Amino acid sequence: MGLLALFAVAAACLAVNGWGQSLAERLKGVQSGHEGPPPPSLPAWKAVSSATSTMTIPLVKGLLVSGAQAGEKGDKEQIRKIDTVTPAAATLVIEWDTPSATPGKPPDRKVSTRIVDKADMATAHRVMSYYEIGKLEHYPGSTGWGASAEVIHQLRATGASELLLAANPDPIVTMVAMQKYKDEMVGWNGHPLNKCELHRVGAADVAMPMLVNGVRVELPVIHGMCKFGGEDTHLYLLDQPSNPLILASQGEDGLTQMVKIDFPPPTAEELASSVAPSPGSGAGAGAASSMEKALGQNKPVEIYGIYFDFNSATIKPDSEAVLKQISDILHRNPTWKLSVSGHTDNIGDAAFNQTLSERRAAAVKDALVTRYGIAADRLTTAGYGASRPIETNSTLEGRARNRRVELQRQ
Repeated sequence: MGLLALFAVAAACLAVNGWGQSLAERLKGVQSGHEGPPPPSLPAWKAVSSATSTMTIPLVKGLLVSGAQAGEKGDKEQIRKIDTVTPAAATLVIEWDTPSATPGKPPDRKVSTRIVDKADMATAHRVMSYYEIGKLEHYPGSTGWGASAEVIHQLRATGASELLLAANPDPIVTMVAMQKYKDEMVGWNGHPLNKCELHRVGAADVAMPMLVNGVRVELPVIHGMCKFGGEDTHLYLLDQPSNPLILASQGEDGLTQMVKIDFPPPTAEELASSVAPSPGSGAGAGAASSMEKALGQNKPVEIYGIYFDFNSATIKPDSEAVLKQISDILHRNPTWKLSVSGHTDNIGDAAFNQTLSERRAAAVKDALVTRYGIAADRLTTAGYGASRPIETNSTLEGRARNRRVELQRQ
């Protein structure tokens, strides 16, 4: 049974690190520390400032956090979505794509589900970050997609907090790790865990760039670091005790970074709760209003809430909320016509990226026409590949912003 690391996508590591080798070759590679190419590094983000957002990222049904991991064939997207929230627990659905072993075939989509108890979100120091494909998992005593409020409070107060992080469960990796790092690993419920004395790096938060409901912001995060076998592991935690998401990590398993967060407008019940977002800050009416206003002024609008399969023009179901926003705007403004353009980053073949951008723009038009009743002659499409970047392609977040759909009123 395959597994997924929340911090470094295991399925992606299979391709990047050459895990198709024989067991003997893999064992030799792991022991020597040269199993694959060195991972890219996170940028040196600046300290928080008055420009850093103070918004709350709510733990609500529909919260969607999208991340990327650098790969040889392009950035591989990982999507985490809060499926349910009750007074006792929250359920996370996590999905990711891996390139098909058969050329020309769609990527393989893998999905896992995790229940995390609210009590553990408050006090747990264990983080179970590996997910078993196709399973509904529940590990009382641990968190899954972030730290706990207690960890955040300790990092704020003393600059340190103990964590027990799930270790790579692969038998070969585990065997070598237990030999090499035996004093730094423990077992829990049959799972290997890394002991991590997490120390805060610097006295202040750093400002991590993020797309929140399609808007570019900077979120305050705590940069923590611990060592395994002399190697540095870096974690970046949203400095928000009510929802301390792990937004980036860098270590032996590679680099993973969250780049987009979307959440729906608050319900009446959420507005009455202490963890509700500010009214109008969700991905619904407020975002649609901003989009409609910009289009009304003939300004181009960058759309980031449309998710596609890896290197594909297939639209993921998580895109429906944004597609509906666009269709609602067109229904309210029946004389408007829009151009839909697709854009990519510069990873991979330029001709492939050009074709992909054209196909993605066409897929958006097709969805609006066939599922939302928009007349086909109101939409034109074009693709520009990587020729019109709006950010640097040297960072994960920059490439994520370059992979976009744009709308322009004609």
